[in-house]
Amino acid sequence: MSGELPLVEASREGKLDRVNALLAGGVEVDRPDGEGTTALYAASVGGRTDVVRALLAAGADPDRPSLGDSDGLPLCGAACWGHEETVAALLEAGADVDKAEDRGWTALKWAASGGHTGTVVRLLEAGADPNREVRTPPLYLAASRGAVGIVRLLLRHGADPVGAAEGRGDGETALEAALRWTGVDIEGELRAQKKEAYAEPGYEVVVTRREEDDGTELITALAGREGEFGVTGSELQTGHGAIATLLERVLDIPTPIEELVARAMEFRYLRPTAAEARRHVTERPAWEETVRTLAERDDEESLREVLDLAEHPDPLYRTLGVDVLARLGPHLRTLPRLRRMARLENDPILLRSLVRALSDHGDAAALPELLRHARHPDERVRNAVARALVKVLPPEQPMDAGELIRLTGDEHEYVRDWATMSLSLMDADTAELRDALARRMDDPSPVVVAEAVRGLAERGDRRAVTGIRHLLTDPTLENYPLDVTLEAVVRLGDPLLRRDVLACRPLAESHGLHDEWQEALRSTSGGRI
Repeated sequence: MSGELPLVEASREGKLDRVNALLAGGVEVDRPDGEGTTALYAASVGGRTDVVRALLAAGADPDRPSLGDSDGLPLCGAACWGHEETVAALLEAGADVDKAEDRGWTALKWAASGGHTGTVVRLLEAGADPNREVRTPPLYLAASRGAVGIVRLLLRHGADPVGAAEGRGDGETALEAALRWTGVDIEGELRAQKKEAYAEPGYEVVVTRREEDDGTELITALAGREGEFGVTGSELQTGHGAIATLLERVLDIPTPIEELVARAMEFRYLRPTAAEARRHVTERPAWEETVRTLAERDDEESLREVLDLAEHPDPLYRTLGVDVLARLGPHLRTLPRLRRMARLENDPILLRSLVRALSDHGDAAALPELLRHARHPDERVRNAVARALVKVLPPEQPMDAGELIRLTGDEHEYVRDWATMSLSLMDADTAELRDALARRMDDPSPVVVAEAVRGLAERGDRRAVTGIRHLLTDPTLENYPLDVTLEAVVRLGDPLLRRDVLACRPLAESHGLHDEWQEALRSTSGGRI
């Protein structure tokens, strides 16, 4: 029963009441159990943040190693499993962010090797050194895993881009580790490894795939008998090609364009149906890194190669060429070509890139090409047009906003969102434009309503009040629409909204928008709070 649990076991199970009772009764907070495990480590490795805070408040030493089997430092235990809030609690209590366990493993190494991006962010913000003298640096571990988001974070915080591991041969670098897996069918390889390791009859291998925030997929292979699969397995993310390209660029290694293109296309060939159903190849990090690398090559030969890509028979290759041309800036040799392609192309992904490219160049001469696609059957193209028109519509001809106004009523939320935002940010101010924004007050998407009220408030139109009140009384409103709504309150400065602003204070503070809330309150109070 929980009332009989000793401190370490109660901490492991997250029994906060029992922990508090034991501490109040005088139990020594850092006293280990018979296995050598401390209560703080048990709670930290399990992500029991409320218990961790209670133990720390009672005087637990955040840097005391736990000596049980496979134990270590509380911060490392929490970081290993990606318990972000627990890591934050330990750091707040003074845990040494760079303190190492046996064999030089720090919290940053554990978090990087496990692909825990949020935890890596916390540790780096707390001053973790990505180049601390350890045998295998965090950059190498993240590159080996294929965690491109973590690699970017570490480089941004000054990690040595070489990132060599002393334990592999002559010291394999982070780049070499990434190249080992670039172009490899990771699912097939992990499945084969598990089958070889568990060749006995009755064993089977199960592979799962999960989208990660950095645009990679996490592929996990588990082996076991039916109904007896363990919690451990082999796992890798799919960012190796992107990491290789990124590191080569940082190290100024001139990668041939054929190799860069192959990496950008990697997801097209590795189980394309399943992968592209989750995220298109053009939205994968390898695509972005290839585009960035080619766009930074400021020489005539590279420009010719990119222009050749834009003429390739395969529309996906042409899309890659267009995405690079978009980054190069307006050019006498590129703008006419982009306009011509926008008139002739049919592939929706390619058209989306063309619309974005012409928009990013602010090419007003491309307005006819953009308007011709405002009614395209694919919502991805319409969405791109909605985002583009505000950049190329001449402010002195506001009636050209007709197609943009029509897109604010599109059947797809994202199209309505971008069209409404684009309309609200236009310099023009006409009755037609205001009426279009007012019609979005009843939109089922809070984001669309927020964009509409911002546009009306910017123009001093009190019809925004209805939408503002609706949004401020929604307890489920997310950060972005709330931020935009508070901005609209400030623009409107209507004293009648003071009560609504006061009532939304808990929601604003839960989203970290206290300063924005105060400004909104001040605007409805004659400059006073």
